[in-house]
Amino acid sequence: MLDQIKIIVATVGILASQSPIYPAKIAASTPQSQSTEGICPGQNSSPRRSFETNKYQAYICLGDSKNPLGYYVRVTKSDHVKITVPLTRKNGDSYLAMRGEVGYVVSPYELVVLKHGRVVVQESVRNAASADGKSITQVCPEGENVMNEALTRSFIVYICGNNSPLNYIAIARSNNNRTIVPLNNSKSQGEVSKDKYIAIQGGTSYTLTRDVLRVSQNGQILIKEKVLRWN
Repeated sequence: MLDQIKIIVATVGILASQSPIYPAKIAASTPQSQSTEGICPGQNSSPRRSFETNKYQAYICLGDSKNPLGYYVRVTKSDHVKITVPLTRKNGDSYLAMRGEVGYVVSPYELVVLKHGRVVVQESVRNAASADGKSITQVCPEGENVMNEALTRSFIVYICGNNSPLNYIAIARSNNNRTIVPLNNSKSQGEVSKDKYIAIQGGTSYTLTRDVLRVSQNGQILIKEKVLRWN
């Protein structure tokens, strides 16, 4: 586990190297029914992924001989303006498209536009789906909701539960790798409060407060990152 944690930190790439991003808390909603006809370039191309935010509908389209990796397509909901940019990089369900000095990044958790390395647009993804309409955005286990959300340089951390907090879930912003550890009310194993969460799995301890995310193993601190936003 020690090696896995170090690899996750070492491979933080597309987003972690950029300016901080401040997502809003994910809200439960029903995906909009919307025709995708004519969205993708080429007559035979169709979206393989779709992402919805408050202001945008974004799509990842199949590639062709000119751009085999595929295309990023974004439509503004208010005026239906569409941009199409060839994909530059794919990492799991995180996608990067570049046009000059402007970078477009989308994942099941956030949509970002960067200009000269600075964030100019950021929105939380409300819904994300595969080509068959199956959702790929579920953060919490079935029957649970997001109770708290924290953003650090490398991770989005969710505290999930129903009437009380039950699970610590961390998403690596570079590759969407998930770490899920149950919270425990026992003082000897874990601690739950409104401003501090502790989860322990084996010799690894995960501590989240309003100020810092800390991961340690057998007393050695492996990760310590400032909380940039707390919801």
